[in-house]
Amino acid sequence: MGNRDAFPEATVGARRALLEAAVVLGAYLDAPEGEVDDEMVVRALSAFMDARRCYLASLASQFGVAHDTGPPSPDSYDTVSDLVRHLGPSA
Repeated sequence: MGNRDAFPEATVGARRALLEAAVVLGAYLDAPEGEVDDEMVVRALSAFMDARRCYLASLASQFGVAHDTGPPSPDSYDTVSDLVRHLGPSA
């Protein structure tokens, strides 16, 4: 019996979740105007950002590196709410 390495499996699962979240977000962003409300887009964006964070964490744990080792970017946002506040209300 061989032991399976948990790190690559976690990375594959996180990559799959990130791809699924990206597909959902892309579908909402490509929908005709009026078919998707802002709340749906924000929820999809939030799910994408959470999946991205999990994917980067899985890479960091697998390879022992941090994805953000420099000073914070003035264009980075900690939460979806921060991003929405920066972008302002939709027209």
